[in-house]
Amino acid sequence: MKKTLYGLLLLAAAGIAVSAAFGSCRRRQSGSIASDTVWKGRVKLTGDVVVERRAALTVEAGTIIYYAGKADNQVRYIREEAAGPFNILQNDKMEILVEGKLYIRGRAEKPVKFIESPSFGGIVFLGNNPSEISFTEFTGGDVPVRVYGENKVVISNSIFRDAELAGIGYWDLAGGKITNSVFENCRHAIGVSDFAAPEISSSSVLFSKMAGIFCEGNSAPVITGCRIEGNNAGIAAGGISAPKIFSSSILGNGAGVSVWSNASVVIEDCRIMKNVSGVFFQDEGAGTVSNSLLSYNGAAVSAAAVSRPVIDGNVFTGNDSAVILRDNSSASISNNTISGKEGIQLAELSRARITHNSFSDCLTAVKLTNRSSAVLQSNSMSAVKNTLVDERVK
Repeated sequence: MKKTLYGLLLLAAAGIAVSAAFGSCRRRQSGSIASDTVWKGRVKLTGDVVVERRAALTVEAGTIIYYAGKADNQVRYIREEAAGPFNILQNDKMEILVEGKLYIRGRAEKPVKFIESPSFGGIVFLGNNPSEISFTEFTGGDVPVRVYGENKVVISNSIFRDAELAGIGYWDLAGGKITNSVFENCRHAIGVSDFAAPEISSSSVLFSKMAGIFCEGNSAPVITGCRIEGNNAGIAAGGISAPKIFSSSILGNGAGVSVWSNASVVIEDCRIMKNVSGVFFQDEGAGTVSNSLLSYNGAAVSAAAVSRPVIDGNVFTGNDSAVILRDNSSASISNNTISGKEGIQLAELSRARITHNSFSDCLTAVKLTNRSSAVLQSNSMSAVKNTLVDERVK
């Protein structure tokens, strides 16, 4: 297991400089840190830095980290993957590899800043020691923070801007916490893979070009009290992932939450508003949408292929359609309050159990087309023009 997770560390250049004096103010940093070290002021990285297993690197408030144009040393870190050995590091970037401990301790009035540069390779957590990043600003880079192994890094009050691939990436069994942080204008804000399960709370995920939070593999992030706004997809869950989303505002995205490929999602006590599609289940996606407000979306909840959502105890208002089922999807739809133009639409071979819902001020409560089927039981209607429109093939 350790070979798979940690690989083999090879220092690629001989005579690497060591900068490990406690309280060091040296401006140029490169190579191995073997004992407790402090960075402060302006720090220039001239090559990869390795925080060794028994060492701790502390970065003081107000520190500015910038980069030389060309690295004076590079490190290779080989992992055994299914496709063969793979170097997870970037040969043309300067990275901080953490096998020991890293404490970045900015303050609100004096954040630590990583300056945007073509040479910026970010921070790579490889060991399983406790580390913290607080009040830190990252601009640019491919993935400014990468977390492997069983790391439980605590990240708080930090900003990630303009990341080319993702602001933070999690792999293996990594976890930890992200709190009170902002991600904006990244390709993906946060990527979660393998069996990783970070807790993401009270943070803002804004204007991602692709997915705000992208989940795959068997990952299971917990997302609580977040603002997820203006992304192509707010939260995207595929590949057997199982994110849990609580008490979050999911606003103005293309798809608020997209679920596919055997993923299963829990959405509870959320505000899902003004998205083109609020929650979209497809392929073999599944999950529960409960006790949430879904308003002014195109389709608030839609399901296609053989997906199977459970939709319970929500309030739907102002949506073009509250629920749309297509293909061979199936759903349990119960205990919801539904108002707006269209309530529930079933098409093709979809099927649903529709019980104990309250429909009001709808043009159409339930519409059945093609060869869809529904069990309708104990629903109430108020100011509904068409309680049931049945256009199915006879």
